Amino acid sequence: MPTIVFLPGYASDMAGAKADAIGTWAARRSQAYVRFDYSGCGRSEGEFAHGTLGKWTADADAAIDAVAPGPIVLVGSSMGGWIALLLALARPAQVLALVGVAPAPDFTRALVDTLTSDERAHLARAGGFERPSPYSDTPTLYTRSFIDEASHHLLLDRPIAYHGPVRLIHGQRDPDVPWQLSLELAQRLASGDVQVALVKDGDHRLSRPCDLALLTATLEALLSRCTAD
Repeated sequence: MPTIVFLPGYASDMAGAKADAIGTWAARRSQAYVRFDYSGCGRSEGEFAHGTLGKWTADADAAIDAVAPGPIVLVGSSMGGWIALLLALARPAQVLALVGVAPAPDFTRALVDTLTSDERAHLARAGGFERPSPYSDTPTLYTRSFIDEASHHLLLDRPIAYHGPVRLIHGQRDPDVPWQLSLELAQRLASGDVQVALVKDGDHRLSRPCDLALLTATLEALLSRCTAD
């Protein structure tokens, strides 16, 4: 039985609704499950401002090496979907399957395109800027180092050579990551086993009971397929 590994989104942690829902579901079926916080996030040590996509991918690598050396199924939320793809490319024999929830590969490109003149000035002068967050009372910080480093990990400008099963779930009322990005990702993936589930009234978080039920049902079906193979 593969281990499920949950990868949180940007400025998120392992205590969110999706991670908790998978944990409850996994415990009921005695399913191995790993979740963790990137450095500078949640309970982990470090400064969030020092985080980069490469550093957080390395955190995921280290966590997998430490506690999940066997076959795994990755579940990536938002930015975690980007990290999941990078891990799948680096570990194709180990990553049996991948689930993306509002996956956001290359999201820094869209972020740069939407910068206001004030944000560009802050980025140039102070090395970062903050935006109000609809999910927290604390504004979200974006640093120049994160944006610049992420440019070394862009994926959507070429085919993505992962051949395992992929399931993508995306809300069509997502204000942060357009649902069309999941369709583009599906086209880029080399795998012939890619399914995209669009939730017409779903937002970015996809954390309502119906959304969480869809996520765990998707995992259930995917694990059944992986173990049957």
